[in-house]
Amino acid sequence: MPIPPDPSQNRNCPSVHRVLSGGGEMGALMRTIDWAKTSVGPVEKWPHSLKTAVRILLDCRLPMYIAWGEEFTQFYNDAYRPILGNKHPAAMGISAPETWPEIWSTIGPMWAEVWQGQSFGFDNFKLTIERFGYPEDCYFDFSYSPVPDDSGNVAGVLVTFSETTEKVLLERRLKADADRLTRIFEHAPVGIAVLNGPELVYEFVNEPYLELVDHRPVLGQPLRVALPELAGQGIYELLDQAYETGQPYVGRIQILLKRGQPPTLQPCAFEVVYQPLPDQQGQTESIVVIAFEATELINAQREAELANRAKDEFLAILGHELRNPLAPISTALNLMQLRGISEVERERTIIERQVRHLVALVDDLLDVSRLARGKLALKKKRFELAEVIAAAVEQCSPLLEQQHHQLELQVPDTGLTVEADPRRLAQVIANLLNNAAKYTEPGGKVTILAERSEDEVLLRVRDSGSGIEPELLPKIFDLFYQEQQSIERSQGGLGLGLAIVKNLVGLHGGRVAVASAGKGRGSEFSVWLPLATESQAEETLEVVINLSQPGQLRILVVDDNVDGAEVLATSLSLYGHTIQVAHDGLEGLKAAQSFLPDVAILDIGLPSMNGYELAHRIRQLPELQKIRLLAVSGYGQQEDRERSHQAGFDSHLVKPVDLNELNAALFGKQT
Repeated sequence: MPIPPDPSQNRNCPSVHRVLSGGGEMGALMRTIDWAKTSVGPVEKWPHSLKTAVRILLDCRLPMYIAWGEEFTQFYNDAYRPILGNKHPAAMGISAPETWPEIWSTIGPMWAEVWQGQSFGFDNFKLTIERFGYPEDCYFDFSYSPVPDDSGNVAGVLVTFSETTEKVLLERRLKADADRLTRIFEHAPVGIAVLNGPELVYEFVNEPYLELVDHRPVLGQPLRVALPELAGQGIYELLDQAYETGQPYVGRIQILLKRGQPPTLQPCAFEVVYQPLPDQQGQTESIVVIAFEATELINAQREAELANRAKDEFLAILGHELRNPLAPISTALNLMQLRGISEVERERTIIERQVRHLVALVDDLLDVSRLARGKLALKKKRFELAEVIAAAVEQCSPLLEQQHHQLELQVPDTGLTVEADPRRLAQVIANLLNNAAKYTEPGGKVTILAERSEDEVLLRVRDSGSGIEPELLPKIFDLFYQEQQSIERSQGGLGLGLAIVKNLVGLHGGRVAVASAGKGRGSEFSVWLPLATESQAEETLEVVINLSQPGQLRILVVDDNVDGAEVLATSLSLYGHTIQVAHDGLEGLKAAQSFLPDVAILDIGLPSMNGYELAHRIRQLPELQKIRLLAVSGYGQQEDRERSHQAGFDSHLVKPVDLNELNAALFGKQT
């Protein structure tokens, strides 16, 4: 150990300050040491080579260490200090074997060779040192070089160090992680490949990936060589973009891939992830491809979509076919009423009620189809909730009166303004009222309540009916769901009403709920709707119908349903109109040319020439430029109405046609 320094002895020594000037913290430390009491002697007697070496050492910014003389007396700079740990500052000026006893058996023989004039070094050399009081495996890049004295003989060892412990351990962790990652990749249930470099060369593939490419020998090949059939399908471009930008791609791809024996192009679909991997400089080095085949799933989805489309088309056709016979029945009933035939009034009323019920079922079927396909559009306006409740009550009055139910209304006339489609909201309330009426014993009570709840309108329909079991409450709004009933107590219906309620309320930005105390204890359905704000613009659709407007028209009716055409013609003639009837498109065109009608009511599904083509041909007749064309069809979806408009029709009416609606359309009123 060096003798404790006496700063007063070196303070005024010019030689010490000249040789040990500067050098940062280690230079300052050296200036406090009484070197005369060490094996190297006083500074002024140091050989010129040692002085020069120490000056270089102190000025060097890299870790540097000098062991001088046969006792290997130590000198080191600021950059070397962290390597010593707790051995500093005692290590300055004492022998290396005293400082490094734990590694002297390793470095001592090396220094002996340096003493013979040899130089050598190592990278990532492992030494187990105790610089913090415990053994620690450390790694260093270092070189050993001889330092000559003034006579040219080796007098010391120059050591340049760079500790690489963190780098070595990191590389080992990365290598271990890579080995683990490789094992994970190999046993992963999805296809994984690593594409290296801008040429996207297959560096790694696991077995599931090989199965995806039909076990082709892709390893070591560029992607464009290994899978040439992908050219022109956008896959090369997606991977190139991921490589160039460093941004991953996640999505579904549908491609043609060669598979089978002999190989043929087959449509395939995959869920893929293209994840770029950067190098140490942050530049993309490779891309990890993760692929999961979704061909069967997509095919199943496509089949389900086709089946769903077929179902929707069936419902639409069913509705159309049901509306066709309903049209003449409904018109005939209206005709009987117009003629004042009182002898069969009771029977006529029964038939009329059942026709309305059947029409409602058809409407429900078509609404379900529209809702399922997102084809139902709302026509919103601002109005008080009381107005639409009144309309719904009027619509449901026959059933309520038939069951002798007591109806109680607790609805304020004003203060509950909503922004909604009045017809569809009336349908919601009517469905809830019909449901309450059907499941309440004759003479029961049905209550409608409405109030404001913060920024919402709360509507409740409460009944004293059969109630709902708790386990059935979560299913009550499901499509086609009906509580199981005995045959003699069946309430009828298709189980669509409440499902339509939930969907229509959802389209309005609202929500629904149901509550019941149990079997025989009644039910309560709640509907929350957003309260209209002052900033909301009104989208009011004015419909003005004035059936008292005088005027006789020449009307052409073209319908291949003979009964329907004749009954409609008879009904219109009672209003004083002149009617001519035709039963197919060509006959209708000839009648239009000779009859020159003011209005033509055309069925769409006509033989020989459909209603769209007939409308187009009539519009081309110079003498009929101002004719009004009314389309009548069993199809009433939005796209059907739009197609009618594009074909030149002024209005689109859905079978069975209400005579009031028809009269409004005859005189140009909006329907």
